[in-house]
Amino acid sequence: MKGKTSAYMLIVLGSVLYALATVIFIFPHSLLLGGTSGISVILNAYVPFSPGTILVIINFSLLIAAFFVLGKDMAIKTFIGSTTTTVFVGAFEKIWNSDLVLLPNIFASAIVGAALIAVASGVMFYVDSSSGGTDIIALIVKKYSKINIGKALLLTDFLIVIVGGLLSGYILLFSSFIGLLVKTFGIDLVIGIIRKSKQRR
Repeated sequence: MKGKTSAYMLIVLGSVLYALATVIFIFPHSLLLGGTSGISVILNAYVPFSPGTILVIINFSLLIAAFFVLGKDMAIKTFIGSTTTTVFVGAFEKIWNSDLVLLPNIFASAIVGAALIAVASGVMFYVDSSSGGTDIIALIVKKYSKINIGKALLLTDFLIVIVGGLLSGYILLFSSFIGLLVKTFGIDLVIGIIRKSKQRR
């Protein structure tokens, strides 16, 4: 019971960090780091909904798929991680002034935002959860193969970044691609650090 409680606490912590990084560093520059946040930024230009609202619709659609493919425990944790991340994104989106850009430099914002998301995602992946979206696809890949989470995400998110970047311009494309690399390789690094720290205990 204690293990489950600590796992759920890590899921909530990861969700808060993921949502903050997304709202403060990713959305203001319309950066594309893949995943449902990337899809929501792309669709925001074509549909009358905020990125946060689009994120809710996509995430819950993919959650349905998760319950059919992933095991019960992993599906429940993924549901909690996706739900809390989506709720926090919506809440922080209302609190944070969308006109306020903390880091005016798009490349700096991409790197900082991606690094924070890598930490958040790494923590959630470690306890078999995720923020939802294409992370669910990565969990499925992890379950049925030996591919690392970061590499699985790189494969699933690469196309989203390329398509969105080509539609939005080369500066956004390059900054988003840098952010994607920081996120995907950072996730594997974070998971590795957590595992090593656990083994030393």
